[in-house]
Amino acid sequence: MNIVPGAKELIMQEGGIVSVRLEQRLAPNCCNSPQITPTPSVKLGKPAEHELSDYQAFEIDDVTVYAHTSIQNYNNEIVLRIGTETTLFGIRLILYGMPTPAKGCGNCTFC
Repeated sequence: MNIVPGAKELIMQEGGIVSVRLEQRLAPNCCNSPQITPTPSVKLGKPAEHELSDYQAFEIDDVTVYAHTSIQNYNNEIVLRIGTETTLFGIRLILYGMPTPAKGCGNCTFC
């Protein structure tokens, strides 16, 4: 795993600690109702004390990263990267390199 320079700057401004995990979120589906899908999540700060046993902590370029056991690099050819993304609400941290969940309802030609 590595950290993109712009993301490192943001993380260091906010204390130098991030938590990375997969969260269950609603994702749109073209034909059917939204589905719950695992989505990578990067949050500033340390995980809650009662969750620490599910995380492994390590240092990357002076940043402390707490990686949840749900984070795995399924394709060792692609390095997992913590980067930034601009949204309507500002800049947020994002994890690149995780496999995307399969999308599709199986009932149309759009999926």
